[in-house]
Amino acid sequence: MHETKANLYPCKHCNESGTCSTGKDGASCTACVNVHELSKSQSYFGLSCAACNGIGQAEPKTERINKRVKPVLAMGIVFLLLIFMFALALTGNSHFPEFLAFSGTLIGSIIAFYFTHSKQA
Repeated sequence: MHETKANLYPCKHCNESGTCSTGKDGASCTACVNVHELSKSQSYFGLSCAACNGIGQAEPKTERINKRVKPVLAMGIVFLLLIFMFALALTGNSHFPEFLAFSGTLIGSIIAFYFTHSKQA
């Protein structure tokens, strides 16, 4: 599998403590209460920070999204091609051999890309 590096930055929400105390009188804020699915009518103290999941270091959301787009897009393309191949095979379409050659090459390239990464020291 891939060695994914995360760029973690100091969490400003909890001041790197991992515990939210940004609400009124040092209580946890409503955003952290909502993430923990607790009643909003009470004040809670010592809840883990929702921005960094309690580790004091946060990864920007855009970085998390950028890391997930490529694999999700690759899986979507592979599944879509498999569905189209299956549909063309069932209907007996005259262009099935051409589509099979195209999709087989594309699926093979995607699989080769994700399973042949060498680990670099």
